[in-house]
Amino acid sequence: YTSGKAASAAGLTAAVVRDQDTGEFCIEAGALMLADNGICCIDEFDKMDQHDQVAIHEAMEQQTISITKAGIQATLNARASILAAANPIHGRYDRSKTLRANVQLSAPILSRFDLFFVVLDECDDVADYNVAKHIVDVHRCDEAVVDPPFTQDQMLRYIRFARTLNPQITEESRRVLIDCYRKLRQGDTMGRSRTAYRITVRQLESLIRLSEALAR
Repeated sequence: YTSGKAASAAGLTAAVVRDQDTGEFCIEAGALMLADNGICCIDEFDKMDQHDQVAIHEAMEQQTISITKAGIQATLNARASILAAANPIHGRYDRSKTLRANVQLSAPILSRFDLFFVVLDECDDVADYNVAKHIVDVHRCDEAVVDPPFTQDQMLRYIRFARTLNPQITEESRRVLIDCYRKLRQGDTMGRSRTAYRITVRQLESLIRLSEALAR
């Protein structure tokens, strides 16, 4: 876990530092390297500087981090999923505008995410009462409030088993994916796509990843 405002490019990827004992340069792992084969959570993603956002382009697309500094040239694994949270412009989501007009993120960054979830803060008496009751009960240390349907061990076993599966793309699935990508490209060219940035090959790769995840 890291916060976007407090994280730098080297802190997210990797840094080259001098070892105090030997005096030689060595690689110090960043958040994405430490989250290899796991999930890296980044809060306040929209508060990150543009230079720091560019540093994770390679990690999000190639799942690697390349370093060429101080005589060290290496390509390191960063096979991590990124779960990022961002606030809308002016603190409130405007339903009359598209997603790209509500968040202050660049097109290259947005095109590298597979899914977007818009969480709206709507005023509802029942929902507000349930949320407030849950928070108060948690502060009262009421153990009955935190009662998940599955234990942590059960979830870990389920995830480990799902990772052993290796779905294959059938001929019918191949035709569906190609046809879906072709329609998305046509809609983007004709100006019908108003909710996202331009449709590129990255979106086709996202469709393949999501299809394999659903199959698992």
